Amino acid sequence: MSNKIKAFVERWSGKGYEKGQSQIFWTELLTDVLDVKTPSEMISFEDQVKLDHTAFIDAYIHKTHVMIEQKSIEKDLNAPIKQSDGTMLTPFQQAKRYASELPYSQRPRWIITCNFRSFYVYDMEQPQAEPFVIQLENLEKEAHMLHFIVKDEDIMLKHEMEVSIKAGEMVGRIYDAFLRQFGGTETSEDLHALNVLCVRLVFCLYAEDAGIFEKDQFYHYLKSFSVEHLRMALRDLFQVLDTPTEQRDRFLEANLAAFPYVNGSLFRQQTGEVIPPFSQDVVDCLLNQASLSFDWSDISPTIFGAVFESTLNPETRRKGGMHYTSIENIHKVIDPLFLDDLKEEFAKIRGVAVEKTRMAELAKFQEKLASLKFLDPACGSGNFLTETYLSLRRLENQVIIEMTKGQTLLGFNDEFSPVKVSIYQFYGIEINDFAVDVATTALWIAESQMLQETQKIIDRDLDILPLKAYHNIKKGNALRESWSLWPVPQDIPTIIAKKANLYIQTEADLPRADEAMASYNEVNVISQNVRINPVQEQYVEVKFDYIMGNPPFVGQAMRTKEQAADMQEVFAPSSAGGKLDYVAGWYKKAADLMELHNNIETAFVSSNSICQGESVNLLWKPLSTSKFFINFAHTSFKWTSESEKKAAVICVVVSFSKKERKNKILFMAETKKEVIHINGYLKDAPDVFVKNRSKSINAGLSTVVQGSPPADNGRLLLSVEEKDNLIAKYPELNEVIKPFVGSREFINDTSYSRYCFWFVDVVPSKYAHIPELIERFNYIREYRLASPVDRIQKTADKPYLFTQNRQPKTDYLIIPRVSSERRKYIPIGFLSPDVIASDSAVLVYNASIYDFGMICSNVHNAWMRAIAGRLKSDYRYAPSVFYNFPFPSPTDEQKVKIEQTAQAILNARALYSEFSLADMYGDKMYMYPELLKAHQANDRAVMAAYGFPTKDFTESDCVAELLRMYKKLTEK
Repeated sequence: MSNKIKAFVERWSGKGYEKGQSQIFWTELLTDVLDVKTPSEMISFEDQVKLDHTAFIDAYIHKTHVMIEQKSIEKDLNAPIKQSDGTMLTPFQQAKRYASELPYSQRPRWIITCNFRSFYVYDMEQPQAEPFVIQLENLEKEAHMLHFIVKDEDIMLKHEMEVSIKAGEMVGRIYDAFLRQFGGTETSEDLHALNVLCVRLVFCLYAEDAGIFEKDQFYHYLKSFSVEHLRMALRDLFQVLDTPTEQRDRFLEANLAAFPYVNGSLFRQQTGEVIPPFSQDVVDCLLNQASLSFDWSDISPTIFGAVFESTLNPETRRKGGMHYTSIENIHKVIDPLFLDDLKEEFAKIRGVAVEKTRMAELAKFQEKLASLKFLDPACGSGNFLTETYLSLRRLENQVIIEMTKGQTLLGFNDEFSPVKVSIYQFYGIEINDFAVDVATTALWIAESQMLQETQKIIDRDLDILPLKAYHNIKKGNALRESWSLWPVPQDIPTIIAKKANLYIQTEADLPRADEAMASYNEVNVISQNVRINPVQEQYVEVKFDYIMGNPPFVGQAMRTKEQAADMQEVFAPSSAGGKLDYVAGWYKKAADLMELHNNIETAFVSSNSICQGESVNLLWKPLSTSKFFINFAHTSFKWTSESEKKAAVICVVVSFSKKERKNKILFMAETKKEVIHINGYLKDAPDVFVKNRSKSINAGLSTVVQGSPPADNGRLLLSVEEKDNLIAKYPELNEVIKPFVGSREFINDTSYSRYCFWFVDVVPSKYAHIPELIERFNYIREYRLASPVDRIQKTADKPYLFTQNRQPKTDYLIIPRVSSERRKYIPIGFLSPDVIASDSAVLVYNASIYDFGMICSNVHNAWMRAIAGRLKSDYRYAPSVFYNFPFPSPTDEQKVKIEQTAQAILNARALYSEFSLADMYGDKMYMYPELLKAHQANDRAVMAAYGFPTKDFTESDCVAELLRMYKKLTEK
């Protein structure tokens, strides 16, 4: 490729005419410099743009949004040129004028002005920054600076994702092929050994495609052996890969001796190590499919790590996959946590005009990148750590480009690398030992990929091997492990002496390490923020800058006994841990560490229940009291996953710290809003903690209760058929059998599908002659006596009654306790007192049509979505949602309007009386038109009563205002 670039430069030196040669120049540049096979499919010339006259864009690359304004060789790219309309514009100003007239989606991300001698490149995300300039004569060294022209990040990411998922599937086939060799006799130790084997094989497959080994070296080595000898061949290879070149047998076979020393303990022999026998099936999977027919060099270590762990972890294979954070979701965390600020800081440094000052600032910035410490205390396959490492190294590579300007580094030798960002800055805790191995391997692969990128910039080889010993990901239960103390590796110490800048990699370096330690009392481990604990030298204290990750999604009701014990340990002496989802333990542990080190910032992806219902009181109220601040948050969004079976989970991202940011950010769907404060409900509102109440905060409102619980194991309940049969046999039962409705029946049925015995205000002895009743009552008596709940035991002597009677005496409103989150409005309605409501519903006594209109409104439903708990992702209504809801103070006219719009909702439902409420309220997008129109009119009437605007007023704005009202009402 270098020869092609050299020939291109020689061919175009000293010449170039805009009108006749622009298209030839750019076509050849794409072909010879940027290795584009079919440039005609990428670049277009002379696209029309309408100003006050028709003008033409010299060249445009639509895939990467690059606009090119080409001038002849004698033109000064910084000087204004007279246009056809008489105006004087520089080439850049001319291109910007064209860009402003294009549709928004077609506007350029980059503008290049060129005169055949110079390329001025303008980044339109930094429109005020100076362009970076590339001279034709330097193109051999600086061609990499034009790679953005042909590199579409979305296309590259899609390609990496596809390759990585295919690679994961391939590893699964290899795993299964080896597993069959055990013949069903495998032990848990065998499965662990098989996992380790697969990790090693993946590294070898990647290494032979990525230039770490010779091309197809691993394939050719194994191919030279018969099937029955492959086990021993692989064992010999692993031993060689773990042995330094100078320590190997000098008579070692040439095909083995040709392999480099890998180190990093990846191939170190382990206790219980097993390599199963090979079969022809294993050979075909490993050699023909995975090695010869597949290119591993383009895998994304971030994506592949997750897929790899999913493929081989027996637990996740059994469940069909677990929750994996996509790259997009990782960046929802790391971009606002630190990466956006770092990129902005770098952009400002690039804009410094004085070169000496700029170079000094760049050097300081690179040192800053190298000093940051990151912890993922639920790291899984390491995708957060890996993507963060890649992002920091990409930023560092940009720094290196700015510092070197494409020149070969002076004084460069084998002992010096311009790279300062290291995998040693990244720490993880993971409970699964196999995931620890995967995460470590993913980081090694990421390190090799980024070193190769740096090599292209400085035009020098960097040592990818041997791998550095890396022990920063430890196996353990993160809720039991210390997050600040980390063991010092005993086999290969890795330390940097503070002033000696001494890097200890192997045991041969230990004498220098001892000398350094004798000279300085403070000896840093890995970097300045990591110090040997003077009391226990086997541990070091690591001071992190950022904690991040995706702790496990386990609801409070789904926790194991061990997980429940973890929560008690973390939250002791408070009892809050018993009521919170498992993920809350990570928030508490992070908060405890941030109390000690106030500069740490934390951001977690978690299920949205952490910011709903009782969780806000239990978790965020104590944190608010301790002066923790939420600095940014992504409100509820649907999880996206790299696994084949995508997880349907609604998540939030929450970043919090003791260090309050001036500008806090709320991300809602596709919008981004700077706010003054974010509360525990992730609203732009003051800290408000809505608590359970048994009385409304608004004077004079109705009583709201849960329905009546039968506690009968079904013996007081009847199907339609059972009801009909009993009444046919005993007509007198007609007066004590009533329709029975819970949330499910109210939403889904068009007629009554269940009934119950209702003996309230009835003498039961009147029916003592009915044996079917006596049998049912005897069963209920024994059932209640056996209950562990004292309240239920006390009702055993009245088995003919529900355990509690909350049935209204007049018409009432029924609100389903559980309703689908797909609905904008919870379906509610009026029932007569003869319809018995179960405890799966909430009842409003003596409700008026005005109450119906208020509760039906989107204002109340928005409040419910923020305040109520959830069952999975479905809404879970409770009386406290109503009791805490701030009602408005409407005028008489406004109240009448709400009553009218409420009645219109009932009238619209009557048009579809043959359909269920589930049909009418299918989801937010597909409500029946008359019903939707009636609801929208009711929403406007309710909002007017509050004084809320009906335009440009989001649901989040609505909830924020309601929370402010709540705070005023409860502070009285």
